Amino acid sequence: MQESTREIRRQRAVESLGVIDSDRNPRLDRITRMARAIFGVPMSSVTVLDNQRALFLGRDGFDVPVVGRHDTPCHLVIDSGEIISAEDAAADARFDHIEPFRANGLGFYLGHPLLDGSGNVVGSFCVMGFEPRHLDAEQMSEFEDLAAWAQSELLADAEAASASATQQALLPAEPLEIDDVHVEGVCLPSLSVGGDYFDYGVVGRQVHVAVGDVMGKGVGAAILGSSVRAACRAAVPTVSDNRLLGTAVDRIERAVIGDLQRTGSFVTYFHAVLDLDTDELSYVDAGSGLALVVRADGSVEQLMGSDLPLGLEAQTHETHTIVLLPGDRLVVMSDGVLDVLDDENGWLAEVGGIVARSGDAERSDAPDLVDAIALLARDRIARDDVTLLVLDRRP
Repeated sequence: MQESTREIRRQRAVESLGVIDSDRNPRLDRITRMARAIFGVPMSSVTVLDNQRALFLGRDGFDVPVVGRHDTPCHLVIDSGEIISAEDAAADARFDHIEPFRANGLGFYLGHPLLDGSGNVVGSFCVMGFEPRHLDAEQMSEFEDLAAWAQSELLADAEAASASATQQALLPAEPLEIDDVHVEGVCLPSLSVGGDYFDYGVVGRQVHVAVGDVMGKGVGAAILGSSVRAACRAAVPTVSDNRLLGTAVDRIERAVIGDLQRTGSFVTYFHAVLDLDTDELSYVDAGSGLALVVRADGSVEQLMGSDLPLGLEAQTHETHTIVLLPGDRLVVMSDGVLDVLDDENGWLAEVGGIVARSGDAERSDAPDLVDAIALLARDRIARDDVTLLVLDRRP
């Protein structure tokens, strides 16, 4: 393969990792700390080349985040795709042009290529020292093990970032505005991806909102959550009468129950439809129990249902109907929100208070409800996925 073609492929591989705009990686830092301790060297790094930049995504013994491509010997590793060993770098002509290496008086370098899943060289794991030295076979084996670990962490971090971006892209891109209705939400997975999701949209004069929470966390829950979302989107256009919402949820459950039962999982699910012409809000609560209406006068009403979560057994879902007037707000949560509240047993009053404060026009410093819950989740380090959806009928 021609060098220019190889470099184009390498650069595209680096860009696909999604790491070139990220900060240092704590897991890669841990590997470089271990390398320094094991080999007794002053410096170690995990380096990725982005065009003419060398990014030290993991580093220990120095704190320079980026240098020019040819200002680090790691480019020799990445350009050649081979282990580069210089037991006495001062006498190695390959290092003559690397001014920072020479200026710091370094005399030892050992670098190992890091590959992506297609075999493209995307980075280098290295150790550096001031004095010339030789590693025996056992030490080289330890070095290669650390390089394999660094490669695994680099790719895992990239995969997690890609999965997270994909899942977030499946959520509504912007708030919904129609007539006096404003709808928005937030979904914050506790891991890179999670099993929570929310969705909303308009069909005719009906506003649909839904929140699902798959049992568990991580990639498996995310896959099942996507299946429920797809089934929901297929069923929503069939709802010609909001009072018959339960039959649509029946179809959603039939579409996913096989997958849920084979994987031993279930989904708590809340779906509501607001008829803009009649002010009727119809809803189905399948094992959620975490929806409330805050009325214009400040009173709080919990919306309840007796249906089981989706996936446990085939069932007929009951449609409940209330009136949602201008000034009222519908709030739907996943149970991860309870984890970041002061009192999860008194969540109804606490969330109602947050809603009231967020809607106080006299308090310019009061955060929006969605922002307030998002701040709580980040400040208190949520142990579960946190999802919140708000449908606000503005007076």
